[in-house]
Amino acid sequence: MKWSISGALLGVMAVLLIFARLENEAPTSLEARKLVSTELNNLELIRYDTSGRKLETSHTDHAVQLEGDSQMLMGGLHVEREDEQGVRWQLEAPRGLSRLSDDTLTLTGGVIVTRGADVTLETDELTIDANTHLASSSSQASIISARGITTGSQLQIDFRGGTAKLRGDVASSFSKGTSEK
Repeated sequence: MKWSISGALLGVMAVLLIFARLENEAPTSLEARKLVSTELNNLELIRYDTSGRKLETSHTDHAVQLEGDSQMLMGGLHVEREDEQGVRWQLEAPRGLSRLSDDTLTLTGGVIVTRGADVTLETDELTIDANTHLASSSSQASIISARGITTGSQLQIDFRGGTAKLRGDVASSFSKGTSEK
């Protein structure tokens, strides 16, 4: 019995010693976590120009805006635009970030852009500027058509003019029998 009371006292003293040490330690600070201010599922946005002409239709499976942020995180994006020649551009990406401060939408995670039915563009990320009607990517990009594949280190799309340009380290490979004479 003597040993059990001595053991209990030693245990209590050990616990008190631990609490005393914890009390003297400086508190650690954690970064404040932002709360979700807006969360939407199956969001569809239609953007018009100043004359009322429809510029684009954007659809996202899931959108979240954090408290105090001027940007919206999106998942499962599909964007449709029409150029001045009437050709439809479709953009698909698993993720996106819409910044209200500069009116841009950045698509990430493997972007696939289709122009009409004959040309497909692929890149890792693409930023669309709604004010200039331009999209640009500084990551490796490919233009794929029935005639072949052209790759470059940068991509720029002009949605008004209906053109796509590859820049920097551009290389092409063409399929046999696709030459039109």
